[in-house]
Amino acid sequence: MTARQRQDGDGEGSTANRTTEPASGGLDVRLGAERLATAVDAAAAVADECRLTVGDGMAFRARDPADVAMAELRLDREAFDAYEADEATFGVALDRLGDAVSLAGDESVRLRLGEDGRFDVSAGAVEYAFAPIATEAVRAVEWVDAGSVAASATMAAGDLRRAVRAADLVADHATFAVDADERTLTVAASGDTDDVRLDFDESDLDALDAGAVESLYSVDYLRDIVGAIPSGVPVTVEFVGGGEGGCPLSLEHAFAGGDGTGRWLLAPRIRR
Repeated sequence: MTARQRQDGDGEGSTANRTTEPASGGLDVRLGAERLATAVDAAAAVADECRLTVGDGMAFRARDPADVAMAELRLDREAFDAYEADEATFGVALDRLGDAVSLAGDESVRLRLGEDGRFDVSAGAVEYAFAPIATEAVRAVEWVDAGSVAASATMAAGDLRRAVRAADLVADHATFAVDADERTLTVAASGDTDDVRLDFDESDLDALDAGAVESLYSVDYLRDIVGAIPSGVPVTVEFVGGGEGGCPLSLEHAFAGGDGTGRWLLAPRIRR
């Protein structure tokens, strides 16, 4: 399920129909196309639009229309081949930026703000220009500070992806649980006829801080999120806060050769 499909009936309307104001602030950066595409595609896993903040690196922050998931993809200054930017925040249609970056192939991408207030994306012989959207029309991301963590684990992205894929075979929701006594992280799902369960003990995990936790999450969101996490990286899984309704699930990982950080937050499904 795409972010657009999940947006069914959202009253804000399409990006194409928005009124835009001329963007302000200088921006002229160059970086590898793969690095920029990874950030853009990851943000697009939860929403069609994001707020792009520059001035100290580059951060893409996106919030799902249903307020179930949010993402932050941050590229440090070290991720760029060249970087000049004033502090500013823009509204960005992720499909437009993604289309522009996809034309770059293996070329380095230059992203700058033109005098007409439009983004100019160039790579080799390709030039693509598109307008930002009004920042205030894009949902702001107010991150939940993981100050209170009920349990956490660090695992390979491939193992997390395999667990979600297994749950997707049998059900629409997956239960993530940490057993403090057995010191295991379990991902399980139950459908009408089939069940699946994957147990990860300390030998399977890079780290485990075991507290008693059990929460239910949407497989649709999990599938899109883990699909956007690069292969071969460790993912820190944290159960934030706690309570009878379950814990928000926080995921964090590196990308862009360690010069970028991806963070995700997924709300639990309330059991009835």
